[in-house]
Amino acid sequence: MKRMIWLLLTAVFLLATGCSGGSGKEKQPEELAEEEAVQVTAWSVKSELFMEYAPLRPGKKGSFLIHLSRLADGKPVSEGPLKLVLRSTSGQPVTVVAPAPARPGIYQAEISALAAGSYTLELLPEGKGFVDRIEIPGIQVGGAATAARADESKGDHSIVTGEGNGNIVFLKEQQWSLDTLVRQPESRPMSGRIVASGEMVAAANAEATVSSPVSGVLSAARPLAHVGKRVAKGEVIALIDPPVLSGGGAGQFSVVHAEARNRATLAQQEHERAQRLYEAKIASRKRVEDAEAALDSARAALTPLDNAAIAFGGDDSGRLVVRAPLSGSVVEVMSGPGKGIEAGQPIVRIVNPATLWLRTSLPAVDAGRLPPQPSAIFTVAGQEGSFKADRLVSVGDMLDPQSRTLPVIFSVPNPDARLKVGMFATVALSAGVEVEALTLPVEALMEDEGRFFVFVQTSGERFVRQEVRVGMKEEGMVQIVKGLSGHERVVVKGAYYVKQAALAAKKEDPHAGHAH
Repeated sequence: MKRMIWLLLTAVFLLATGCSGGSGKEKQPEELAEEEAVQVTAWSVKSELFMEYAPLRPGKKGSFLIHLSRLADGKPVSEGPLKLVLRSTSGQPVTVVAPAPARPGIYQAEISALAAGSYTLELLPEGKGFVDRIEIPGIQVGGAATAARADESKGDHSIVTGEGNGNIVFLKEQQWSLDTLVRQPESRPMSGRIVASGEMVAAANAEATVSSPVSGVLSAARPLAHVGKRVAKGEVIALIDPPVLSGGGAGQFSVVHAEARNRATLAQQEHERAQRLYEAKIASRKRVEDAEAALDSARAALTPLDNAAIAFGGDDSGRLVVRAPLSGSVVEVMSGPGKGIEAGQPIVRIVNPATLWLRTSLPAVDAGRLPPQPSAIFTVAGQEGSFKADRLVSVGDMLDPQSRTLPVIFSVPNPDARLKVGMFATVALSAGVEVEALTLPVEALMEDEGRFFVFVQTSGERFVRQEVRVGMKEEGMVQIVKGLSGHERVVVKGAYYVKQAALAAKKEDPHAGHAH
């Protein structure tokens, strides 16, 4: 793959000689060949302009070759007129209009004979859906080639005159064809992130395993709920035929339920009697405590049977009706129609996916960095974009002895059911107080022997390799701790192609030294 990219890059280098002064650029004015051209690079809020022209002489026409790119996507301006207005401190302004680019992104314009002096050049692209204004002061006619400084900021403009200090040449045509993008570093709040693995699990109150309350046979008279089926609370899940043996099925359940209810009633009466005797100083305190313990035990046995009596009921054929205790999706089926089933044996498992839990395993070395109320964002394989956890549910009090990780659980809203129970996730947890950080997309970074560097644009077609020190990473962005001031323009997309251009230049010059 890299070899194919290298061959493509080499081919583009051979074809795209438009800005290098070679014969392949049909629109280069003759004046540029006679003496060294003046180069000006200017950035506005919307545009990047790279302009070349021969030194302007009084009484002679001047030719301008202008490369115009959109900053939003790095692509050339491919349609619409470009108006050039030259203004001096005295005299009428001179206006020229290039009706359309000669080639995508490249305009040519000729200025009529001008008097000696200093001018301000105003460029006004007026294409469909793209209107801008770029002002370049210090255009000299006669005398010095230009009065603009080598690096000048004027309002919302930034201007560089000359080739810049970059030693990597990467032509505009190459930048356009190889899909590169240049951006200034962005200042944004970052808190640092701890990366950990995670898994989507059902919330504690959103999962239920439906079991048979009695022994019997799953009836074939009604199909069993299948995996993926959406069920509502109270909906019939299965029918259970009573067993051949007497005392089974719905009748058995009724007897067991009645016996448990009677035991609870008797335990309640005994507790009340023991309490009265104790208050009359006839019985000891121990008798009251024994009666209270017996009552608790009887109630504990009765409660699940009461719940089962609500969820389960009989039909006209004497079958036991098994109903869903909550709304959700059937995620597992443990039995099938016609099969015998014992009391307490699971039939299906139901999960309500509206809200899931993200269970994260935080490495022990990072446990101390976790703030009291951490937040989390995560990605899931096979799903586009990232997800944000809604709230913290719990943080474990001890490490897992096998994995040496700390369990941290977040609640995650899942209204469209994109997330599924059992999915694995890569989780980024917040690790401290937010700070304002200078950031670049991670894609802008290149690594060389454990050190990171970026490519900084110093003028329209010149770049320099700049080593940087990185810090926190968050949501595809990386903090630049050292190496950039924030005003530079950095290649954030297509940095690999600029690197190949630098390597190609070294191969062409056998005496070139190593870049540091």
